[in-house]
Parts: sequence; structure tokens; C-alpha cells
Amino acid sequence: MNNIKKIVIFKNDAVGDLIQSLEAINNIIQNNRNNKILIYLSERSKNFDFFFKFDNVEIKIVNYDLTFLQKIQIILYLLRSSIHLIYILTPKNFYFYLPLFFRKIKFYGLCIDSTNNYKRPSVFLRKHLYKFVINNRATKLKRQSTIELQKELTSDLYYKHKFLLNYIPKFSFKDLKKPDRYIYFHLKNSLFKKLGWGRNELRLIFKEILKYTDNIVFTRDIEKSHNEEDFTNEFNVIDFSIKQKNLIKSKVYLYENIVGSDLLHVINDSKKIVAFHGMMTNLATITQKPVLDLFYSEIKSSSDFNRYKNALYEFKPKYKDYDFIIPSKDLRKTLNKMKFFLIKKNG
Repeated sequence: MNNIKKIVIFKNDAVGDLIQSLEAINNIIQNNRNNKILIYLSERSKNFDFFFKFDNVEIKIVNYDLTFLQKIQIILYLLRSSIHLIYILTPKNFYFYLPLFFRKIKFYGLCIDSTNNYKRPSVFLRKHLYKFVINNRATKLKRQSTIELQKELTSDLYYKHKFLLNYIPKFSFKDLKKPDRYIYFHLKNSLFKKLGWGRNELRLIFKEILKYTDNIVFTRDIEKSHNEEDFTNEFNVIDFSIKQKNLIKSKVYLYENIVGSDLLHVINDSKKIVAFHGMMTNLATITQKPVLDLFYSEIKSSSDFNRYKNALYEFKPKYKDYDFIIPSKDLRKTLNKMKFFLIKKNG
């Protein structure tokens, strides 16, 4: 019993960031099946805790930005427990001060170098990490992706494992029959507005997509769902929070307030995915379905372009059915770019 080690993983950030860490976290778990592992996830990621359904893994939910009380609770936990290793996969400054006070624990850290010579953590704090890798956002050269960097951080683990979803809860809406042959689309309201698009542009996008599929299932940002315009007279609307269906004669289905495993089921059952960059495009990488990433950025100068290019290198997943485009404010240009993806992956 005394030989059992305790390992802590800090990963309290966005869902897309969590997915980019799955392979690294899975390697840590698979190499420590006889040890105890505590993973800190954010409230944003709590509906995806089923990714880590292992007997030796415990999940603790904290805020995306830790409260003062949560910081104290973490310090007290480390004082009371004999922790062997800590992996800082969410580069928040608070975590990098812990090695100053817990010298017996081996800390592994993902660090960031940004423009204007800003370093998180500082060079001084990095000296107290057992091992670290640097996400160099200031470089003009091609950057490593966060997935590759975290693989490098955990490269001293003996066994290398690809992430395989070993458990997914059943679809919660038992009475709902998903439509046949559909493409999944995610509507990101903030980027729609930045592009100057509205309801009519959404109709035109759906009209184009329906040339290549029988149906469309779409979602929109959960936190904005209740305050956005009503689609009940135009599309089928299914609200997962209250298990309510409002069905009309339409080939378009809005799945409202859908989260976690239900969302993964819907993405996995789709033919293809078209979505603005973020959580949905990252979830698509788990299913390995063809995905078109609408990787939007306002490019007005060469420095904007370099920033965009570096962000793409950092977050772009690597698999053969991943494509991306830069959406244009001119919807016709965007639809023409989308068409190549829809034809290429069709059938």
C-alpha cells in the first residue's frame, strides 16, 4: 500500500484545451494504473469527466479562474497528502509558485513565451520545475502544436498510448430519434456578428449544406441560447435541458442546451462537421469524422497574418480528414470554399 504514488494533474481550462491534452493525460493514466491520480477540471469541462472513467482516477471540479478559497484548498491538500508528481497542463501563474514551497514534489509544466518578452512563468520560477516545455508564441518560425508539446512533456513515460474513448454514457434523450444522414453545424454567435452575418446568411449556409446531405443538426453557444432569437417557426427545435421537442416540416434540427456525452453522440453520428474553431472542432477529432474548421481571424496586416498562422500551428489537429478555411465577410466566397470540403468528403 505504501508503494502507491499520488499524482495531480491541473487542467482547469476550456473544453477544447482539455481535448488537446487527452493524449498526454491518457499516457499519464496508463503508465500509473496502480497509482492514484487526481485531475482538476474546470466547471466548463465537468460534463466531459467521462473521458477519465478509471478506478484510480478522481476528478475535482474548480473554477476556470481559481477563487482565493480554491487556491487555499489546493495548498492544504498538498500539505496533507504525500504527492509524488504534479503536471501543470494549464499554465496559470498560481500553479508555478507551488514548487517554491513543495520541494519534494516533482513538477512538470507547460510554459508560455509571448510577445513583448512576457514569460509565464518567469525564468526564475521555471528553474524550480523538474521538467518543462515552452509554447513559444513569440517565434516567427513554425510553432509546435500544444498536443506535440504535451507529448514532449510526458516523453519520459515508458508506455505510449493513443487516446481511445473507453466509455461514453448512453444518449440521455431516450425518446429522440436523430435524423438520418445529417451534417453537424455549430453556430458561434459572436463570430457570426463579427462577420456581419445574420439569420439570412444562416439560411444560405444551410441551403448550401443541404445540397450534400439529407438533414442538418446544428447547435449554438449554450450560454447564449436563452437570449437569442427564436427558431421554432423555421426549424425543428429540441431542448435537451427539459427534454422537449418542437417538430415542424424542416430538414434542419436545432439541438438546444446539449452538453457532454450527448453532444459527442451527435457529432459521432454525423456524416461531417462544419464549425467555427473551438470546442466542437476539437470534439470532432475524437470521432475522427471529416471536419471543416471555420478558423476565423481579422487579418489587416502582416503581423495579424503571422499571429493567425501561429495560432493555426498551435491548435490545428493532425489527421487526414481535417480541413480549415478562413471565413470571409463576403458569404459567397465562404460558401465557395465550403463547397470544396462538402464535395471532397461527400459519399
